[in-house]
Formats: sequence, C-alpha cells, structure tokens
Amino acid sequence: MIDKMRSKAASWVAKILAFFLILSFAVWGIGDVVRGPVIGNVIAEVGNSEITRTDFSNQVRRLMSVMRRQFGENFDIREAKQLGLIEQTVNQLVNSRLLKLEGGTLGLTAGEDLIRETIFADQRFQKNNKKFNRIAFQRFLQQESLTEAGYVEILKNEITRQQITDTIRLSTSPPKVLLNSIYKFRNEKRIAEVVYIPNENISTIRNPSESNIFDFHKNNPNQFKTPEYRKLTAIFLDPVDLAKELTPPEARIKEEYDYRKEVRTKPERRSLEQVLFQDQDKAETFYNQVKTRNNFAKTAKGQFGSRYNKLGDLYKHDMMRNLGDAVFKLGPDGVTRPIKTALGWHVVHIKKIEPAKIPSFSDLKAEIKRDIALEMAVDDIIKLTGKLDDALAGGATLGEAAQKVSAKVLRISKVDPSGLNEKGKPIPGLPKSRFFLEKVFSTPPGETSNIEETKKGEFFVLKVETVFPPKIRPLNSVRNKILTMWKQKEIRSKTRKKAQNLKEKSKGLSGLSQLAKTEGYAFSKSKAFSRFNSPKTNIIPDSLTGPLFEAKLGEIILGASNKGYHVAMVKNIIPANLLNKDTKIKEIKKQMVDLIFADNVGQYLSSLKGSYPTKIDQKAITNAIADRL
Repeated sequence: MIDKMRSKAASWVAKILAFFLILSFAVWGIGDVVRGPVIGNVIAEVGNSEITRTDFSNQVRRLMSVMRRQFGENFDIREAKQLGLIEQTVNQLVNSRLLKLEGGTLGLTAGEDLIRETIFADQRFQKNNKKFNRIAFQRFLQQESLTEAGYVEILKNEITRQQITDTIRLSTSPPKVLLNSIYKFRNEKRIAEVVYIPNENISTIRNPSESNIFDFHKNNPNQFKTPEYRKLTAIFLDPVDLAKELTPPEARIKEEYDYRKEVRTKPERRSLEQVLFQDQDKAETFYNQVKTRNNFAKTAKGQFGSRYNKLGDLYKHDMMRNLGDAVFKLGPDGVTRPIKTALGWHVVHIKKIEPAKIPSFSDLKAEIKRDIALEMAVDDIIKLTGKLDDALAGGATLGEAAQKVSAKVLRISKVDPSGLNEKGKPIPGLPKSRFFLEKVFSTPPGETSNIEETKKGEFFVLKVETVFPPKIRPLNSVRNKILTMWKQKEIRSKTRKKAQNLKEKSKGLSGLSQLAKTEGYAFSKSKAFSRFNSPKTNIIPDSLTGPLFEAKLGEIILGASNKGYHVAMVKNIIPANLLNKDTKIKEIKKQMVDLIFADNVGQYLSSLKGSYPTKIDQKAITNAIADRL
C-alpha cells in the first residue's frame, strides 16, 4: 500500500495539510535549517519562539485522522513516516511559525469581526441557503479533533500570514510577451495527411547466411553481452521472519485488544428525519399531531414540508450534544419532544437503528498477535544490529559476526542486477528488497558495506566477494536470437526504403492521397490537433506530433512504429485563435503566477531564516513519534 500511496503523495499531501492551515509551505523543505541541540520538550526553535512536542503531536494527530479516513484505520505512523509526511509536517510548522513571527514584526493581525466573517463565509459550514450552519461547523471540529477556540486561533494566525503571502502574490506578474508566446505555442493547430506503410510478415524474409550471422554477432556485441554478476556474502535480518518465531504474552495481546476495540468499534448509527421550527408552540403542536397520527413523514410533508428534511444516517457525535443525547435515548420509530438549539426547535424521528459493531477478541486476536510479534521482532533486530556492528568493528568476518547474533549467512554465488542467476531464473532465498540489490552492485569488491536498513525495517550487511564483468555470449548460444533480430532488421530496412521512396515521389505534390492510392497504401487525413490536445480519433501517432510541429507547410515527415512506417505531410497550419485569447491568457497567467509565487515564497522563507534563526531537534521528533508507536 505504501508504494501506491507514495506515487500519489505529491498531489494530496499539501491538500491534507491545508485542512489545518490554509497555506502549506511543506514543499520548500528544511534542508538548510541549522540543526543543533534544543530543549527536550521542544522539537524546534524559530527565532525566540518554540514549537513544542504538543504542537507537533497535535498536528500529527490531525494528519493521521485525515489519512485514516482516506486509507483506512490500519494506516499507522510508520507509513506516514515512510511517505515523508512527518518531515513535511515539521516543515509546515516551521514555515508557518516564520510567517507568524514576521507578521508580528510587521504589526499585522486579524480582528474578531474578520474571523467571524471568515468562518461564516466558509462554504464547508453552510447549507443550501448559504447561511452559516453550526451543526456543520461542530461536525468539522469533531472530525479534525479541534476545539472552537483552537480553530479560531489557527484561523487568526493564518489570516495574518496570508496578508504577507497575498502581498507577494499581488507583486507577481509574468510579462505579457511571455504569456502571448505560451498562448500561441499551446494553441497552434495543424492538419496532416498520413500514409501508412506496414511491415512485411517475418516469414517472407529469407534466412541469413552464416556470414550474415557471424557479422551480426560481431557488429552488435552489446546485444549479446551477459549482465555483470556478483558473488556475495550477506547477513539479512527480516523482522517478518523473526516474528514467526515469537509468541507475544497473552496479557499484552489483551491490552492491545482493549485499545483496538475502542478504535475499531463502529458506534451505533441512526437513520433520522426532522422538522425544524422557530416557534416552540408550533413545534409542540406538530409533535402532538405526530404522536396521534403515528406517521412522521406524512404529517410533516402535509403541513410543514418546507421545514422537513432527512438527516440521513448519523452517529451521536455527529449531532449537537443535547440533540444527540435525546435522539439516542429513544428506541426505533421514536419521536423526540421539541429540543431547542441555536438553530431553533427540533422534532426528530428515529427511522432505523443500526447497532454498534464491537469486534470480539477472537476477531482481532490473530491480527494483534502478528503485529505485536512484529514489533517485538523489530526491537530484537535493533539490539542485534548493535551487537553485529560491534563485532564487525572488532574485525570479525561476516560468518563470525553472524554466529555472535545467531543469524544465518546468506551466500550467493552469482546474481545479476535483476536478482537472477546465470540461467535467468530467480535465486531462492535472495532478499526481495530492491535496495539490497542496489547495495550489492554499488559496494566495491572486497569491501563490507555498512549495516543498512530497508524501507520495510529489514537490516542487512554484505560483502562483495567477486565481480564477474559482462562478456559476449558465444555465437552458438544466441543463434536463434540472431536469426530473429536479423530478420526484424531486414524488415525495418525494407519498410524504411519504401517510406523514403514514397517521400521522393511526393516532391512537388500538394497532397498524398493520389500517390497512396497508386502505391496501394492506406491514406488518412487528420483532424486539427495541437501539441498537447489531440482528438481521441486522431490518426497521428505520438512520435510524429513533435516533428510535425517543427516542419514547414507541405514538408514530409517520416516516423517509424512497431508495425511499420508513417509518411506524413503538413497540410495546414492553423494559428492560435485570437478571439478566445483573453480567457485562455487568464488561465495561463494564473498558472504562471502560481509557479512564480511558489518560488518567491520559497525564497522569502529562506530569507526569514536569517532573521529568525531556526534549530530542529531531530531526537525530540523521533521521541515524539516513538510515543505514538
């Protein structure tokens, strides 16, 4: 799952962090921050201010809450660390603090009226009538584990910081000549005529002579080289394998079950509908009517349709406290007496009750046992690596060091960079870690590597005993391969000659249609296409698009494909439509402003680090993370 998420991280990490601070400057990094000793309960000092472990832990907790909603409850802090989210969280906190301090220096602030106006204007806290909805606001605070005062403080600081960044954005203006050039480049279109010449069938090509085979083997040595092979000795400590031999204490399993039971329990959920009144007497009248007629929806729609709405399936924590308490006391088909909130008087009907789902001990035992055993294995391996390191530092061989930590020695006689043996087959027992193989082929022969850790928490140390350089395979062992390659080369050569011949015959012609018909080749004419946006039905292969935009009107372009050759003529050049220019120029300008703005803010933050010296305590960060493991 990590690999899949890592490929997406660049796009959604900023969105996740933006839940808590509207602008996230994580992408600018903290590589240039001075690292030095900081007070233990402080993860960073920025100027004269401190970022505490509490600040960091709260931000990580909110991050984990969002990630678990995205990827499931099993997403843990290790995965967040592997994805780089922890470092980005530190980046965001540091950069946010830099802007806050600069805002104070500049005398910037946000008043209560502006904060209230900002909250009321936030579409997340509005309903269809575009009015502020406190239920939506409270639900948001619950989801993000925030108090109202905490969110107001975050918003206050963000508004102040945004005053600075808005100033930077307003000063960002790309030159008109640049925008015009990009517009013309993007929106120029072309139309081309295309003749397709297919390759002949391989069966029509005669077999090469022995002389041909010999020459092909001699003239293409790189096609027939073996890969480099290496002989190695290694110690590979895999916590997954070690965990299989460990049995966690039953008491610890039960303790973990008590924790996971709370996390994995799905609380009771109720399907609700309500009628909302602004007048208590009307609410009481409606309640009495419902109790008499015993049909909530029919009674509501008949007289109070404009105030009736389905709330859907809600948990108790989705509702305001007094409303939730009353609703969740009643049984199925129950109706609450009118309940007053800031929004008015609620009469709620319980349509259906979905009971809480509490996982049993037997449901979770195997999973918990496996996870605890893995944690125990990781702890054991970390201790073993210390002993291993001491042994190697004392001059022990890998075999001697392995005996001291009761580990197996892995001996591989020959392995290539893909993890295969000389016969092209996978090697039994070879670690599947790509990093391990990379280290095998980057370690000088005769040297022992450092103890390395993979992304999965495996540890290894290795020694490259021998390097077997690539060598050319004997002709007889690759004869069949040469036959196929030689014939394929002959086919491509014949097709290329046909394409070049057609190009010669097209000189002086205004089009390719008649020539294609005379020669017996398929002809087609494209629809208008641009460099970046072609119709789905367009017949121009991607390999020809670039060359066709470099060619002049009437010029012939040749392009090879796996199955033949394309001969294309630029038939028409359509300049960018200036009638739609203004709208599209605005889009281009926005993109350019965003790019330049990001660069300018990055430089601005770097300059602020000179005014507000920054220190990061990596040990405090590691300890804060360890507390969550």
